[in-house]
Amino acid sequence: MRRLVAVATIAFSIAACSAPDSVSGSDATSPAKARHPGRTVLVLTQTLGYHHASIPWAIAALRREAARDGRYRVVFLPSASRLTPTALKGAAAAVFLLTSGELPLSRLEKRALVAFVHDGGGLVGFHSATDTFHHWPAYIRMIGAEFSHHPPPSTERIVVEDRSTPATRGLPKSFTIHEEFYVFKHDPRPRVHVLLRLDMPPGGPDRPLVWCRRSGSGRVFYDALGHFPQTWSDPRQLVLVSGGIAWAAGLAQAPSC
Repeated sequence: MRRLVAVATIAFSIAACSAPDSVSGSDATSPAKARHPGRTVLVLTQTLGYHHASIPWAIAALRREAARDGRYRVVFLPSASRLTPTALKGAAAAVFLLTSGELPLSRLEKRALVAFVHDGGGLVGFHSATDTFHHWPAYIRMIGAEFSHHPPPSTERIVVEDRSTPATRGLPKSFTIHEEFYVFKHDPRPRVHVLLRLDMPPGGPDRPLVWCRRSGSGRVFYDALGHFPQTWSDPRQLVLVSGGIAWAAGLAQAPSC
């Protein structure tokens, strides 16, 4: 009898250890998964210039944030040739995720993207989105700035200028982060609403890093962070990602933008 009890106890223990956790993991049911995403966000990841090693981490972060939000789905485009007028018709926003270089958009497709944003669509850019389409002035105007160069990566203090938007509401007044901080060809501040800036000494140059702006009826959000893989698991960056995409896709309001 004791042997039977011992065998039964061992069998129960093995079954318990190997059973899937019903409240966690990728198959777990959550409020976000229970909803049906009503909007589509196109995410372009093609690079024809510098290719960031952090792209897989960025993709994973956007997937997680979309699943958590539950109101939109992300569709990843490995080539700009798939960012067609037809694709844009069914989208709420287009994201340039660590893109670079002169991507293969035809004149028709470029006009369609400008019209999409001007007529109420969203445009989101992360990090090297400003190192994209250097020879397309309309894109540079839309995104708000053009990348010039960057000093070596460093740990710096970031000041949050506007904490009233969905992309910044959960951020502290300032924080430090190790990143590659871009310098732009022209100060974007006259053309954008700055949300975050690099903290500079008195008399130093203005260094906006995150901003929002309107382009016609459309909404444009840009975040210069994201060079390193670890940035895409940083809670501060994830606040910017989720809030910025939600605002650009028309799912949240930001009157100051």
